[in-house]
Amino acid sequence: MSMDLQLMYLMCSKFCHDLAAPIGAISIGLEMLEEDPAPDSPQSLLLHSVQSAMNKLELIRCLSGYATHASRPTLAETRTVLDKCIDPEKIKINWHAEASETIHGTPARLYVALIMLAADALPRGGEITLNKDYTLTVTGTLVKYPQPVLDAIQGQLNLQHIDSRSVIGFFIKTLADQLNTTVLINFEKPNWVKINFA
Repeated sequence: MSMDLQLMYLMCSKFCHDLAAPIGAISIGLEMLEEDPAPDSPQSLLLHSVQSAMNKLELIRCLSGYATHASRPTLAETRTVLDKCIDPEKIKINWHAEASETIHGTPARLYVALIMLAADALPRGGEITLNKDYTLTVTGTLVKYPQPVLDAIQGQLNLQHIDSRSVIGFFIKTLADQLNTTVLINFEKPNWVKINFA
């Protein structure tokens, strides 16, 4: 692992740790105000927002935390977090492959990044399937991957040209390089994408 990537993991771990306690305290405080708030009350809206923030912190930790734990996250852990973070009314994740504890660390992070990217590529909703052979299928009424992200995954975008939208592609390429593999995003037919490895 490169020094820069390890430093990023350590910073993300600290970031998640520092934010988890105050966000958790806010959640506990809101729950103490009223045991059963009305669904459309300000308290309910705040509770929903706080829970969403906690879920996203867990997702960030799965993606780039656990700097000192080589065996984490596991694919099983990432499944639990992804299922909480991705709106099931908009996007369905089909786990046809076993979310195994034996898939951990960098491979698990790679799957998190690919599923996050797939969710962003489904602006009108759809399905993301982890197939039994551990490839991914992305389907929907509109499947749209930004070209700069695809260029970054293919190693065709220099670091100085990376921005906040394409950085996920650069990160996927970096993880794939660590595993000595290549991520292939194949547009096999309209709005149907197959992701595999070579």
